[in-house]
Amino acid sequence: MVSGVVLQFERALFHLANAGAGESVAVEQVDDVSRHREGRTIIQEQDKKTIARRNSILGDRSNDLWRTLQIWIQGVRESNQASTQYLLVTNARPKGSIVDAMRRPLTDPDRGIAILSAMRAAGRARQSKPGAMPTKIQAMIDDVLASTDSDLLDLARRVELVEQYDSSAQRPEIAARLGLHPDIECDVVLDAVMGWIIERLKTSWDRNEAGVITKEECLRYVGNTQARQIRRRWMPRPPREVPVTDRDIENARGRAFVDQVVRIGLQEDEILQAIEHWAQFNTERYRLALTGDIPAEEWDDRAERLRQRWQQIDRRTARSHKDAPLVDRGYHVYSETTYDHHEDVAGNPCRELYMTAGHYHRLADDARVRWHPNYRAD
Repeated sequence: MVSGVVLQFERALFHLANAGAGESVAVEQVDDVSRHREGRTIIQEQDKKTIARRNSILGDRSNDLWRTLQIWIQGVRESNQASTQYLLVTNARPKGSIVDAMRRPLTDPDRGIAILSAMRAAGRARQSKPGAMPTKIQAMIDDVLASTDSDLLDLARRVELVEQYDSSAQRPEIAARLGLHPDIECDVVLDAVMGWIIERLKTSWDRNEAGVITKEECLRYVGNTQARQIRRRWMPRPPREVPVTDRDIENARGRAFVDQVVRIGLQEDEILQAIEHWAQFNTERYRLALTGDIPAEEWDDRAERLRQRWQQIDRRTARSHKDAPLVDRGYHVYSETTYDHHEDVAGNPCRELYMTAGHYHRLADDARVRWHPNYRAD
């Protein structure tokens, strides 16, 4: 069932978050999910998810329960070594004497005996008549209980029930264990990590390789994803995410920077673009100022860098285009200044054109730069 597979991926993320240095997590290798250290399996897990949340999913004579126990005891028989811990994970709250015994505190010294006693009681509740072939579930129960008392008791003591598992509720703890910064959108990063886990496992399986992910691989991906998220938080957004309304455009029509671009003969579509760049820059500058990640003096320093660049272009143009009409000279300065340049923001490259062109329009609005050679603000 797809929901069961999704639970395995969710639990893989949980184990990767809780794994220690040098450990790895596997899916569909020795168990549904397993954790490994130095070549040894330390945790095995069986995942049982139901959409209907039936209480009988892990009942005393249910296939889900006894098949799980059979898988685990067979592993002990084959390797003569038990894993450190066995987890039985379900999103339901099952009923039955066996799961009731599993709910006992791990510190209870009689817990293992109680689990084993409940298992044996379930085995005696035969559904077939004496002498008849045992049912499929009874054959499975008999196979499990054929193990030695010491092996069964040791397994019972290592089993832990994780019921009513809710992956969403676990996300804050997972985020903390992965070291996610509290100011970023943790769900966005965790969704990306989940997608990476699925793709990473699928790629391994397509190559007929074991689906194993190391803690180091996970931390590397988390670190890179978090860095991108942090950078996106304090860097300017793409233009499509900074809308400009008709009202914004109308309110800007009478401003000094618009008067300037009109005087150098810009066409209507160019004027609209200038207004959009100016409005988008102001919106993003305000948003970034609220985050506090970019110091206020950086905006002043950036403005001065842009002003000095305009001044150099203006001086060069006055000499190289001294015989050109003033309108053409002004347009040349404007295009050289705003069309192809992308000024850094706080020392980081910024490819959003509106952040440079819009900043120039803000300077033009304050008369710190001019486009027409003879422009003077009223």
